[in-house]
Amino acid sequence: MNAIRATSATAAVLAGLVLAAPASASPSFGSNGLFGVDEQASQGWATSFIPPGRYRVDQAPSMPPYQSAPGFWLRCSGFPCAIEVGGNVLAKGDAIRDVPTFVDILPTDAGVRLYNVTLTRA
Repeated sequence: MNAIRATSATAAVLAGLVLAAPASASPSFGSNGLFGVDEQASQGWATSFIPPGRYRVDQAPSMPPYQSAPGFWLRCSGFPCAIEVGGNVLAKGDAIRDVPTFVDILPTDAGVRLYNVTLTRA
C-alpha cells in the first residue's frame, strides 16, 4: 500500500514538472517586411514591431532545388526605410548562407527592413 502511495506521489510530482516546463522558443521576425522599433516614429509605416536587442541573421529558407534570393537587412533612423532612401539608412548587412551573422537593433532605431532574411533573438 505504501509503495502505491509513493508511486502515485512520484507520478504526480513528475507530471507537475512536465506541465510546468517553460517554453524557451526565441521569437523570429521575417523574412520580408518593415518592422518598427520606435512605435511612435513608425506609425503608418510598419506593419509589425521588433524589440531592440541582438539578433541572429539567417537567409530565408527555400525549397530545393531552388535557393531564395540573397537576403539583407537595413537599420533605419527614419521613414521611409528603404535602400533607395540612403539618408535614412543607418546600416546594411547581408545574410550569408551557412555562416552565422548578427545585427544589433538599438532602441534609437526607427525601423528595420528585411529582405529575404529572418531575425531570431540571440
